[in-house]
Amino acid sequence: MDKTNHLKVLIVDDMEINVDILANIIEALGYSPLRSQSVEEALTIIKGVLPQLILFDVSMPGKDGYELITLLKKNPVTREIPVIFISAMDSMKDKIKGLELGAADFITKPFEATEVTMRVKNHMENYRMKQELETFNHRLHRMLTQQTTKIENEKKEILCSLARLVAEKCGTREGHLEKVAANSRLLAQGLKLLALHEAEITEDFIDSIEVASKLHDIGRLWECQEPPLPHTEAGVRILEELLHNEQKNEFREIALAIIRFHHTDWASPAGDHSLRVNEAIPLAARIVRIANDFDRFINATPKGQADESLQKIRDGIGREYDPELASVFIRIERQLYR
Repeated sequence: MDKTNHLKVLIVDDMEINVDILANIIEALGYSPLRSQSVEEALTIIKGVLPQLILFDVSMPGKDGYELITLLKKNPVTREIPVIFISAMDSMKDKIKGLELGAADFITKPFEATEVTMRVKNHMENYRMKQELETFNHRLHRMLTQQTTKIENEKKEILCSLARLVAEKCGTREGHLEKVAANSRLLAQGLKLLALHEAEITEDFIDSIEVASKLHDIGRLWECQEPPLPHTEAGVRILEELLHNEQKNEFREIALAIIRFHHTDWASPAGDHSLRVNEAIPLAARIVRIANDFDRFINATPKGQADESLQKIRDGIGREYDPELASVFIRIERQLYR
């Protein structure tokens, strides 16, 4: 089956004989002609079917060809459709006006079938090549995106593996990283459902905080190094060194914020050594602070009692914890991983 017959050419001319002649030429080329004898009728047709090329007469009753092309070029849906003027006016001024308005070509009446054929074929071939290029670019973009995503996921898995090794080396409780990650995700989802922090909490943020929260204690790898550093500062140095070739991205910034600020008290934004006075604690770090402390409290109780741990979160509201986040955390307590 000829691939050209699904391509459509709109013909706009108030003379029916001209429309018929042009339609025959279009059909002979294997394209489908759309017929119209006024600008208004042409606009109605375009609303239902987008042509790949438009041929129209300049001089018509009511709206003329200049008005039609002006309307087409203002509309983002039709702006890129090539248009060819067909007119008895042969002055250079008329041609320049048409081209300035956005016409792709100009045919003078009385037109020759050979000239119409060549010009239509040229513009439709350009359309075909443009479509093929756009298809190729879409495929290339998709391939690059998939490859980039794969590389990013592999990097995140390597970082998480390193975090697990650090946790084992330092005697961190089994499952701690996974529970902090799961509860950080739950709290972020709860905030999203309640339409809190809408600008920040996207699906990417939720996915990123789940993975990045596992890196919160990665700085403990430095504990045996000299000179000793607080593990928050050491963790930032380690992650920045590991990702020194990376451009800034949401995951990197979330991970660094969590590592640096996950022990910072809500009531003391200048209390941490790395914070400037009155600088806000990043949202991701405030979320992980609650999830991390909750798991730590549970494991400090004789039987891992959640009620007592939640009470400690309540007691710290407004001091250690962001009141808004802590309130949501307590509301979703039945869903929390313990």
